[in-house]
Amino acid sequence: MNNLSMLSPTTSGFPPSARPSKPVSNATALRCRAALSGDTALRAFRAHHLAGRALDANPALLPALAACARLPAAAADAEQIHALLVKCGIPRAVSDVHACTSLVRAYARLGRMRDARKVFDGMPERTVVTWNVLLDALVRATDLDAAWEVFAEMPQRNVVSWNTIITGFVRLGWPQEAVDLFVEMTLVYGLAPDEVTMVGFISAVIDIGLLGLGRSAHGYVLRRELSLDGALGVALINMYTRCGSMGAAHSCFSSVSNKNVEHWTSVIAGFAAHGPPEMALSLFGEMRQLGIEPNGVTFVAVLNACSHGGLVDEGFKYCSLMRSMGIKPTIQHYGCLVDLLGRAGLLEEAFNLASNLPEDPGFVIWSSLLAACRSHGNVEMAELAASKLADTKPSHGSSYVLLSNTCSSETMGGLEEDEEEDGGAWSNEETRA
Repeated sequence: MNNLSMLSPTTSGFPPSARPSKPVSNATALRCRAALSGDTALRAFRAHHLAGRALDANPALLPALAACARLPAAAADAEQIHALLVKCGIPRAVSDVHACTSLVRAYARLGRMRDARKVFDGMPERTVVTWNVLLDALVRATDLDAAWEVFAEMPQRNVVSWNTIITGFVRLGWPQEAVDLFVEMTLVYGLAPDEVTMVGFISAVIDIGLLGLGRSAHGYVLRRELSLDGALGVALINMYTRCGSMGAAHSCFSSVSNKNVEHWTSVIAGFAAHGPPEMALSLFGEMRQLGIEPNGVTFVAVLNACSHGGLVDEGFKYCSLMRSMGIKPTIQHYGCLVDLLGRAGLLEEAFNLASNLPEDPGFVIWSSLLAACRSHGNVEMAELAASKLADTKPSHGSSYVLLSNTCSSETMGGLEEDEEEDGGAWSNEETRA
């Protein structure tokens, strides 16, 4: 039996639900709340240090390092804390692992991977959290080869470790490998996937188009009663919309208890692409009535719906609405408007809009306009669009192919008209004879 058949809808292959984790202790919660304060944590660390508090007894040490990881301007603070740790002889014992782990994270988030790796390599003992921090840092740096080496070397892995490497493979374009890792995690090691795991797995399924496996994953999510209120619900809706299963997408969307803007945007984009476009606009209206503010991505989906539905006036009204809400149009929004005008046959307006954009329209917009010229048989406008497209990518042959096809279609149309006229003339001559 192959790996994928073990995850069929009838025999999911997923392990049983894991026990719920222990509640977070009060001390941990207080530490987390303190870490959220950013500069406050750093000030508290300095105050304790100036008061003569020993470094290992400074209660603000870990929150200060956490603040360094979040604040791009805190590189100097991270270096100073690192210097203090070295002066105190840390790392000298297993008890110092938390401080060193936090320092690895701080350097990594500041983009200083070499320093993060030096701290990691100098640690006498490391926990699985330490390994996960380095693994996450390498994935964030898109160094998947190094991340895989670290993952393979880990003496112990938990669900977070697997989530990190699976997500990394998906993000960097290796979806099949991500699916294989998911199967290994669940079937070989018997670990129960959580919401993050399922988001990564479903994203991989989307990329390789395995709708059947995606449905099996959806069934597992329902059986485990995992929450769809966050990224997992969005991933499932995206999976169905990408495969054109709009009935299943809408059903999944309706089952989400607390929908956010990403849930709404996902389902609106699906109906914009697969129709009917009126459904996308209806959902957008419902979304606004519920008080959920759309973002720029939502408006891209709405403008796509207008384009596919030939709703020119509505498209520009939504563009005006977007501006009134303080959302600045991007090249994606302008591209939708050019496509909208082009599909409607308003080629001159589309060309003028593309020619006067605040930034370079790029290959996609000129290609869209050239395709519209071909669709409407406008050779003159096609030549202008092809010229712009050739300037954007001189070595790309698609502009010349589309222009050639446009000219050929127009020529063939003219020949057919001439043949009809000639045929009519011959018939008249025969009648007179």
